[in-house]
Amino acid sequence: MWLLARSTRRAWPIVRLSKQGSGYARAKSTSVVAWGAFVDRFATSKRCDTENPYLEAHARSRPTQLALDRVFGGPVDANIQISAMGAGMGHALVAGTVLSNGKLQTKLAGFGLNESYQLGNAHIDATIDRFGKPVVSPVDGTVEQIACGREHSAMVVKGFDGARRVLVCGNNAYGQLGLGSLSPKSSDGLRRHALSELSMLDDMLSEGEEPVKVQCGLDHTVILTNKGRVFAMGWGDDGQLGTGLQASADQPMCVVSLEETPIADISSSTDFTLALSVDGRVFYWGNAEYGQCMVGKKIDKILTRMEVPFDNNRVKGIAAGGCHSLLLTEAGQVFVCGYGALGLGPDHISTLQPTPIKGFGNIEAIFASTDRCLAVDREHHVYSWGLGNSAGRLGDGTVATNAFTPTLISTDHFSPADPCLVALGNDIALIASL
Repeated sequence: MWLLARSTRRAWPIVRLSKQGSGYARAKSTSVVAWGAFVDRFATSKRCDTENPYLEAHARSRPTQLALDRVFGGPVDANIQISAMGAGMGHALVAGTVLSNGKLQTKLAGFGLNESYQLGNAHIDATIDRFGKPVVSPVDGTVEQIACGREHSAMVVKGFDGARRVLVCGNNAYGQLGLGSLSPKSSDGLRRHALSELSMLDDMLSEGEEPVKVQCGLDHTVILTNKGRVFAMGWGDDGQLGTGLQASADQPMCVVSLEETPIADISSSTDFTLALSVDGRVFYWGNAEYGQCMVGKKIDKILTRMEVPFDNNRVKGIAAGGCHSLLLTEAGQVFVCGYGALGLGPDHISTLQPTPIKGFGNIEAIFASTDRCLAVDREHHVYSWGLGNSAGRLGDGTVATNAFTPTLISTDHFSPADPCLVALGNDIALIASL
């Protein structure tokens, strides 16, 4: 999720898509649709009898309205404001804030896989139907942005004191939570962590510096600050941390090669990271074996930031997938690079240079996960493409069918005038509208 800001001086964590006026206030929502894995138990309607028989039992293959009382595990205030959402390999998180007795109260709700407490905490009763019950945790402050990886999650929270901090939860086997020791006293402590504050980051920030965005790869985490600095932690064998080393880190490490280049945005979902500078340049580090690094050749791994040469209009958006990268220009054109169902058609599944998706323009925002992509145009139409699976993750009603070109999916639950928030995981996607 992301907030579209007029200024490129800082990267905002949530995008609000709105055609009305020039103000971009923090987005608030009371309506959420979702599709993919684990969505069925939280839907307002029963699954249609005409649904594909090969669809997983707990999944939905088209955007489906979610019942917020089910998502949050009980009755919710009619004025609840959805401030942030995130989706990972097999889990999703939704943060909601309400004003009660003059005080703001925030709840973080999660559903899907939770073996490592990536939903924020353990299920209260391990004997219940885990896929049909959410995990709900109180949060001291407003959750502004969420990112989810394979089995971990991270989020930016603005405390009631006005200070922003990062909270993390889930698997810490490679140090992706940044909590310190890679060798805790027990393997269970390494594998499972309830929601915790990333206090180590505070000691690394300068005066007035605070986190504004987090991104989760499969097993690493990247953090962007309001001063344009980037920190990374976790699995680093493919150069995911941008430190110049093939080594993991159990605490935040500053990407020093970017110190002289203020960064406006970051993107990561799998094993590499994209960064967009304030002056519109694109940087890349991490795994690049499929040529997704956009430099005209395949490189096994890039250990420190490398600038991507791109002269096709100024870049305003970036999206890092698994074997592919996406760039969005200010003109609303989408460029893709790498390998897979790229959106270029079934006969064009590999490219080593950023290549435009022909006949596909007027785009406002792009997203990528390990195996798929999503785009929203300026009229709020939503397009999906990539590799399908039995969870119906493409959202077009198909199961285990690939989409080699952008496919318009039904979003009848909100009008084109509605601002919307988007969270794209590998098997789950969510869209919230006001």
